[in-house]
Parts: sequence; structure tokens; C-alpha cells
Amino acid sequence: MNLRDFRIGWRLLVQQPAYSLVVIAGLAVGFASCFLLFGYVAFCLNFNSAVPANDSVVAVKQRFNLAPRPEWQIRAFVPLRDVALASGMAQAATIVLPLETPLRVNGTPHALALSVVDPAFAAMFDVRALEGDVEAALARPDGLALTRTGAARLFGSTPALGQAVRADSATLLVRAILPDPPANGSVTYEALVGSSSTAWPQRATALSTWRSAPVYLKLAPGASSAALTALLEQANHNSPMIQPILNSALGQGLNGRKVADFALLPLRDAYFDPGMAASRDGARYGQRGAVAGMAAGGLLILLLASVNYVNLATVRTLRRQREIGIRKLLGASTSQLVRQFLSEAMLTAVLAAIVGLLLAWLLLPTFSDLVNRRLEGMFTPWRCLLALAFGAQVGAVAGLYPAWIAQTALPGPALAGRGNSETVDGLWVRRLLTVLQFASAMAICATALAVGWQTWYASHASPGFDPRQLLVLALPETSDKPGARAFIAQLAREPGVQGVATISEAVGRNNVMTGTTTTADGRDIPMEWKLVSPNWFAVHQLRPVHGQLFDPRQAPLPVPQDFDPRRSAAAQQLPPGTDVVLSAAAALALGYATPAVAVGKRLSDGGQIIGIAPDVRFHDLRQPPGAIVYRVQPARVLTIRTSDSFEAAYDQVALLWQRHFPNRIMDLQSQGAVLAERYADDARLVRILGITSAVAILLAGFGIYVLSAYSVQRHRRQIVLRKLYGAGRADIALMLGREFSLLVGAGALVGLPLAALAIQNYLAAYTEHAPIGAWTLAAALALAALVALLATTRHTFAALRVAPVVALRD
Repeated sequence: MNLRDFRIGWRLLVQQPAYSLVVIAGLAVGFASCFLLFGYVAFCLNFNSAVPANDSVVAVKQRFNLAPRPEWQIRAFVPLRDVALASGMAQAATIVLPLETPLRVNGTPHALALSVVDPAFAAMFDVRALEGDVEAALARPDGLALTRTGAARLFGSTPALGQAVRADSATLLVRAILPDPPANGSVTYEALVGSSSTAWPQRATALSTWRSAPVYLKLAPGASSAALTALLEQANHNSPMIQPILNSALGQGLNGRKVADFALLPLRDAYFDPGMAASRDGARYGQRGAVAGMAAGGLLILLLASVNYVNLATVRTLRRQREIGIRKLLGASTSQLVRQFLSEAMLTAVLAAIVGLLLAWLLLPTFSDLVNRRLEGMFTPWRCLLALAFGAQVGAVAGLYPAWIAQTALPGPALAGRGNSETVDGLWVRRLLTVLQFASAMAICATALAVGWQTWYASHASPGFDPRQLLVLALPETSDKPGARAFIAQLAREPGVQGVATISEAVGRNNVMTGTTTTADGRDIPMEWKLVSPNWFAVHQLRPVHGQLFDPRQAPLPVPQDFDPRRSAAAQQLPPGTDVVLSAAAALALGYATPAVAVGKRLSDGGQIIGIAPDVRFHDLRQPPGAIVYRVQPARVLTIRTSDSFEAAYDQVALLWQRHFPNRIMDLQSQGAVLAERYADDARLVRILGITSAVAILLAGFGIYVLSAYSVQRHRRQIVLRKLYGAGRADIALMLGREFSLLVGAGALVGLPLAALAIQNYLAAYTEHAPIGAWTLAAALALAALVALLATTRHTFAALRVAPVVALRD
């Protein structure tokens, strides 16, 4: 191929603007989809690639086996960091503990992602200061390091280095400006302080009280990961947090199992770790199958778009038979013709790739929201060049079939007008490609409908109470503290506020607190504990199933000074409760024949079961209602019942918040919004599948549109002869429609069983299913048939209007 071939291709594109626009636009959509999906795949495959030696930098992950639903977490007791360093098997270690403390500048609080790290963090994660000294920022008690984004949020365009920032009562100095951490990394932050920082209130007691935090280690050369894991497990086993559990009846009931399992997770493998993907933080992780599916989806959409190009280019090549015949008579060789047609295809594909890159860049913010990943760094010059080279390769492959048709054309029949049809084998290949288009479109469409319907069903399933008019607000301290008590008391007196209650965690948030309870036959079993105020059930308008619920006038029991609601209640000493309320599942788990029998009995801590509460769905429909013990104690999450709109209530609460907690940032949400968070990933999946199915069905419709144009052209004489022998319009329409309906039917036979399997696998994760049946498959088939009908209508009417004299003369 030479420059002359590309110039001829360019002139042909300019001479036929309508054809060029359609071909380039169709391919551009395919390229844009492919680029975006491949950018997401690259994001996942290169996760933590910015960390030096990311195979030897490991996160300590732990699974607490006493929980009702044990799950892995990137979290361990802070003293284990020093155990690893003392062993010599770890050459560096750091915690990365997020703090909820807002940073204040000129009295205005800002919610930045602030984390406590050890001084070794900078070297382990290759963090280098753009300005200032990152080592000093992490080593000094008053040091603060801000990322470029964090500095802009606090100070705007004003230079941040050396500025003072308040964190509660501590005054910090900005001693370093850092680059923003990569979006595809396990550790993200906007501000960092050292482990000796005055902004961390627990800095002096973190070791002595065995607090937990995310811990990262850098293995020494030649160190055994298995040996270090065993050492950490033994240190954890001997810790003052675990020994009391082991010595209890609960620990003896473990039957040789560990209280907690440990593992060292290399950051290189963190993104695809199945244990973390199944945890409450699973939205931050991925599955290899899902990422491979995204890559396959990108290639599939590009394939569908390329099929349309092949169809269009084939029809155009057949219409250029006389031109090809003349060129052959004038001495053009086969290789020259092939080069010419491949040059045209490559030029078209490269132009489409350029448009696709522009379209992908415009759609990147929307796509990032869909996949819940920050992908703004995917458009680098090197990747754009690779995309254009990939576009040229696609063009070369897509141009092979039109080039083959061109080189097989014979000059004589072509000049006589008898060479404007392809071979039977070639026609069947294009029919099979159209079947593939419709099979893919129907499979994706049916799956999208099923996922969307199940997500709507799950998100609208009753949580056990009416969430309307309920608001959720997290307090900066437990409700028994003076500031929180004053805030709650004043809020309850506000106009429109019909009730204020507290709970240890909002309904819909997956922050499980575990306690142990003795069954009727003497076994200790783990259960979920919910610490509520006495009026919590009344605010939610819940009535007892058996017995009674808490008296709203009852005073909550005090909370110990060292009680941490984020830790397992089994590892802490809670004060014994006088009265408790159980869920029906909890009563059955305790060994009672029926929930009603449990009323009046006592738990092992002396608490008396006064009633059975109705089932409340604290989790999504993927899990059955849990075994829950409710006890009256102060907590940090408010539930507010109001008769006002959310906007009016927000303004009302914000005024009180500013008065009582001026240094904290208020996060007020409706209960409905909190419940919807459980299905945010499903909602994003629905949007992705919906957009993909729309693109696929449009490409399939365009493909059958082109095929119908060629079919009418190929059958012109047959149509005329049928008319001359008395065939009516309906007969001609049925003749053409039969061909296209068979293609759609064949696509359904291929695509719908695949969709049924995909739907079955998706629904298997739910304990309750929407009444789906086969209607999603039927709807996808009906939509495909409608698109095919609309796409072929124009050429069918053209066939009905063809004049016999003109057709026979041609």
C-alpha cells in the first residue's frame, strides 16, 4: 500500500458523504465502546502497579470466625506491625488508618480523606513530595501532607505549603504537597499525618489497647509469607483481645478452629482477591470473570460494528463491478486491487478510530460513574497511538472480504452488468454474521431486563417498616455524651419532628456488631447485636410479634469508656442488659421451638427476653433476615421521623448541627437513600447492560437494514416476474419477510438460551426473586423482531414499488 491508494480512498469517501458518514459513525460507536471498556480492563489489570515491588508489599487481612457471617477485612491489631518487624521477615511496615476528623481552615470544616500512616509509608508506596519534605511531615507531631487535590480543596489557588490547619484541638502545619495517589490503588487519600501526630487521639494507646487498623508490610528478601502468617496468627492468638474469648464457652465451642484467620495479600493480587470481593468492601474489588466479560463485551460491540461495515462495503463493492472490470481491462493486477480496497478500509477505520477516541473522551465521565471507577488517566498519548494502530488493524481485517469480492470479479460479466452479486457462500457468511448480531443483542437485552427487574424488585422490597419520612444522621459521639444529649433533646422539640431514636448502625448499612449468646442447650453462638434507644421501635412504627417491645420511657444503659462499636462485641465487655428483644430468627437459633416460647426467658448475661420484634432487613435480599438481639444502650446513629420534606428538614437539622457540632460535617440522608445504597452496584450494572443492549440492538438493526437493501437488489428480477405472474403485494412482502424472520429466529435460538443461563446465575445470589419467568426472553425477542421489521420496511416498500420495465431492462 502506498500514499496513492489512500488518496484514492479519501476521494471516494468525500464523493459519497452519506455513505462515509454512516460507515464512520457506526464504526466510531464500536471503537468508542471498545476503548472505554478496555480502559476499564486496563485499570483493573494494573491495580497497584504504581507500588514498587508490589508482589512483596502485602496487606494483612483477617477474618473473625465468630461473626454470624465471617468475612475478610484488610485490618489487624496494630501491635502485629511490630511483631512482624521484630521477626526480621518484614523490612518495613505501616498502618493506614482513616480518620473521620474534618480539617478546618479559617473555621470552615472540610471532609478530606485523612489517614494516619507510619513514616515508612512514603518509601513503601513510593510517595515523593512535589513540594516540602514528606518524611518530616510524617515524622513530626504537627506535620501534615496534602495531595494536590487536597491542597486545592482547602486553600484553592493559594500556596498551601507552610499553612496552618486545625484538626479538632490540634494545629497542624502543611509540610509537604504530594501528587494524587493513583486511582487504581488499594490506598487512597487526600491528607496524611504520622502515627505520632497530635491529630490522632489514640496515638499513645494504640499499642497497649490492641486497636485494629489496616496494616501493610514489606517482606524482607527471601522471607516466607507462610512463616510470617503463622507468626502473626500465633501473636494474635496470645493477644489480650483473643485469650478471653478462647477461655470462654464460645472459644471452647470452636472445636479447634481459630478465632481469627490470617492471610498476607500481595498488593499485586489485591484487586482480584475473591475473599475481599465477597466482603462488605467488595465494591472496591473485582472478579476476573467480570473483567474478562467487560473485555469480551468491548470486542463484541466492535465486532458487531465491523460486521455492519463489511455488509456496507460488500454492497458498495458489488455496485462498483463495472469500475473494477474497467480497471482490470486497463491492466490493474489483483494485488493492486486488493491493496486499493484494503487501503480504503484502513483509512475508514482509522478515521472512525479518531472519532471513537473523541467520543470516548466525551463519554468518559459518564462511563466512570457507571463502573464506579476513576478512569480519568486512561487517555495517554501512548494509548491513543495504540488505539489508532488497533483501528488500522481492524480496518485491514474488515476489508479482506470486500477485497476478495473485488479480485474475483470478471471483466466481461462486470461490464455487461451481470456481475453485481456475490457468491452463495459469501451471502451465507453475511447472514451468519447478522444472526450473530441479533443473538448478541437479544442475549444482552434479555439479561438487562431481568437484572433491571430484579434490582427494582429488591430495592422496593419492604425493609420491615415504612422508610418514608425517616432520616438518618450519624453523630460524632454516642448519644449518652452531653453534647449529643443536648442535640437530641432540642431536635425532638423542633416543629415537624415526630420522633428521634438511636441505633448502633442504620438499617441498610452493613456494619455488623457481633455478640455471643448461650442457647437453651448451653452452646455459645454468635449473633448480631443492635444497640437501640427505647423508642426505636416506636419511631419506626413497629409492633411486637410476641410479647412486648421496649418501653420508650426506659433509660439507656451507659457505655463503657473503651467500647468501640466498630469492633466485635464478643471481644468487649458490655454491661448486662435488663431487657432484650429478639428477632424470630434469633429465637429459633437459641433453640426455642417457636419464637413465642422464648418470651420471658433469660439470656446468659441475665437479660430477659421481653418480646419478639418483626423482621427488619438490615441487609439486602442476598441474605435472609438475620438472628438479631436488640438491647437498650446509647449509640451513634440517629433515626429522625419528620412530617416535613427532606429539604426543609435538612435546613432545620443543619441549624442545630452548626450550633452543637461546629467542627463536624453533617451527613444527613433519607432512610430510603440509605436503603438504595445496598443496590447501587446493581443499578450501575443495569445501566451498563441497558446501554450495551441499546447499542447492540441498533447495530443489529443497521446490519439487517443493509442486508435487506442487498436482498431487494438481488431479487429485483424475481420480484418483477412474480408480479407479472399475478403475485400481490402481500406475497412479495411475505417472500422478503420470510428471509429476515428466519435470521431473527436463528438469532433467538442462539442468544436466548445464553441469556437464560446468565439470568439464572445472577438470580442465584438472591434469597428472594422477582416474578421473572420467561417474559424477559419474550420481550427481547419481540424487541428484536420489531427492530428487524422497522429496519426492513423501507426496502420492502421499495420492492413493492419497483417498475417491471426498469427492472427487466437493468
